[in-house]
Amino acid sequence: MWVAGVLLAFILPVIYIVIKEWRSRKASEKDNGPPVKKKPLDRRALAGVSVILFALILPSIWLSDISYSFYRKEDAALKVAFKHSGGRVAECDEADLIKKEGERYRRELKDTRQVKMSMSKLGGCSRERHPVVVELYMDGRKLLDKAYAPTGLKRDMASYVFEEFLIEPGLHRVEAKLYRSGPGRPADFSLDHAMELKPGGIRVVRFDEKEGALLIE
Repeated sequence: MWVAGVLLAFILPVIYIVIKEWRSRKASEKDNGPPVKKKPLDRRALAGVSVILFALILPSIWLSDISYSFYRKEDAALKVAFKHSGGRVAECDEADLIKKEGERYRRELKDTRQVKMSMSKLGGCSRERHPVVVELYMDGRKLLDKAYAPTGLKRDMASYVFEEFLIEPGLHRVEAKLYRSGPGRPADFSLDHAMELKPGGIRVVRFDEKEGALLIE
């Protein structure tokens, strides 16, 4: 890291002086014609700019090498991180609608020989999803109760959940509930887990789509 900074401190002044000299010569040639002998680069100016830039870059190089952590060594952390799609606001089986329309089309085509397939019903089939609501408790104390809106222009894509909590190391009981079916409905998924967190340890509550369950790792 510091090597790159030193190189930049010397390369940038060279580029700056070269461009400045080139522009100056172009302007001079335009006014006075081409010079008989080209002037060499101003080495003093180049050295001065290099020293100034190096003095400006040196503190940032030193600061970038300092490691910093937002956690104390004796802290532990509990994270909630996953994506999940809420249920449809309006239940609408698109596959079933297409199947029924196809059957109607074949039946009327056989009887009348003149029929048009209409997909207008699909246009009224809302794809909007409910927000995903997550509740999190530790040792009976509520840490989180928040709704995560669905993404997408039509609010029809997954909700993204990410939260982080600093907690005291030791034995804890974690309870989590996930709601995806709208307000007033019971929790769709729940988790009740006892765990031990060591200093510096991190545990993550996530949703496993394959297992269809909340897990803690």
